[in-house]
Amino acid sequence: MGWQEDYKRKLTTHDEAVRVVKSGDLVVFPLVPPWSLAQALAKRREELRDVTVRVTSPIGDPGWYDEQWAQAFTDFEFELFIGDPNRHVTDSGRGTYLPNVFSVEFKAIDERPGEVRKPDVVFVNVSPPNKNGYVNFGVHMWNKRAYARRARTVVAEVVPQPVIAHGDCWMHVSEIDLFVEGTGAMFAGAAGAGGQAGGPLAAYLEAVPEDRRPGLRQVLLAAERSRLQQMLPEIGPRLADYTPETLAQALQVNLGPPEHVKAIAGYVSEVVPDGATLQIGIGEPARWLASIGTFDGKHDLGIHTELGCPGLAKLFATGVVTNRRKTIHNGVAIAVAWTGCDNEDMAIIDDNPHFQVYDPEYVLNLRTIMANENMVAINNAISVDLLGQINSESVFGGRMINGTGGQPEMHIGAFSAKGGRAITLLPSTALGGTVSKIVPQLDAGAIVTIPRYYADTVITEYGIARLAGKSHRQRASELIAIAHPDFRAELRREAERLWARL
Repeated sequence: MGWQEDYKRKLTTHDEAVRVVKSGDLVVFPLVPPWSLAQALAKRREELRDVTVRVTSPIGDPGWYDEQWAQAFTDFEFELFIGDPNRHVTDSGRGTYLPNVFSVEFKAIDERPGEVRKPDVVFVNVSPPNKNGYVNFGVHMWNKRAYARRARTVVAEVVPQPVIAHGDCWMHVSEIDLFVEGTGAMFAGAAGAGGQAGGPLAAYLEAVPEDRRPGLRQVLLAAERSRLQQMLPEIGPRLADYTPETLAQALQVNLGPPEHVKAIAGYVSEVVPDGATLQIGIGEPARWLASIGTFDGKHDLGIHTELGCPGLAKLFATGVVTNRRKTIHNGVAIAVAWTGCDNEDMAIIDDNPHFQVYDPEYVLNLRTIMANENMVAINNAISVDLLGQINSESVFGGRMINGTGGQPEMHIGAFSAKGGRAITLLPSTALGGTVSKIVPQLDAGAIVTIPRYYADTVITEYGIARLAGKSHRQRASELIAIAHPDFRAELRREAERLWARL
């Protein structure tokens, strides 16, 4: 049987495809999942029992989070990222967090099969098959292919017009159990002539009060198209619940940097040398760096990153990024996904062999990262204490609002690489300047994302704290010097109480 016949035999409807899920199954929706299949599965809530749903990326509620469906969908596991749409689920105890990191996410499944559950069903999205019967996982691959290689049953929704990625991101039709074809309607006509929202966007905007439409329309039209295609079925029906700011965060759209970002960017530029290989996080404030000129004037930068950020591919187009001095993957920018890049970036990345994606278990493996000499990782923090303990996951003690993502691996790998540096960014204050983000000690229950012995370089709008090789007292002095001036005296008093003198 040729692959064409195999594909046709496996082609089915959304409602039929989700019937592969049985009571008691563990089902997985990896990062940037097919929302239409999540909705189809949720419709079976009256006939299923004891299903565990694992979600890698923040997605909303297709109809399964309500307590009344707890017999059908018994548990929810969130791995790597939580995000705003899922926080109420963990806050209420309906869901739990699965602590792991990308590079060893599947170690227990692969090496200790008797100790953990193997996923029963995974839902992914792919391109139409090429002439040889291979589907492409696209620029938003993440851990989709890695899960597809391990699950008992793989269900794939075919996206009609994906942005095609280069690299190790293909799978043959024969390796996938069922296919459903997406209509593409949520993507077609996303922006019509004159920059007006058309098609489904217009319908969703009509449901929003008229005075709030312009701001939301601006964000929707600025959103990267393939991400909008995948997110719109989720956010569209509840568009009225968003502000432009929260919608921009969900769609990773830059509306303009806060004032403190420019100062932070200046300090970042000081410590990033020519020839460095960069990883840049998508959170605040790192996601602004590439788009506001932080790296202008640098030479022969390279990219080895978890994901993209706005302006990253344009650095290649302008010659700032050449990848010529990379130790591995010389001449090529690599990532787990190019999620986070904007439309101009995607136009550069689309079908461009200079930009490639690989499975996270390879890209984020510490050995891979450490092979890059002069590797520089740039990530964000929620708070940092005076010992250098970095919290990027929780607020008010132990309330998780984020997850590890790829930060621990990139930070530790860059710090351990020859000539490498791990940079942590954060504004000096939060809540309108009323709270210092540099604290004497982390709150009880706060999560340490990066332990103090891997802390390296911390930057706020007030300067650079160089912590590597420094004692507790020296670190406290370095960090107090870059705290907001309104909090420095209090931080010094607390430091002297803890360590007797500075």
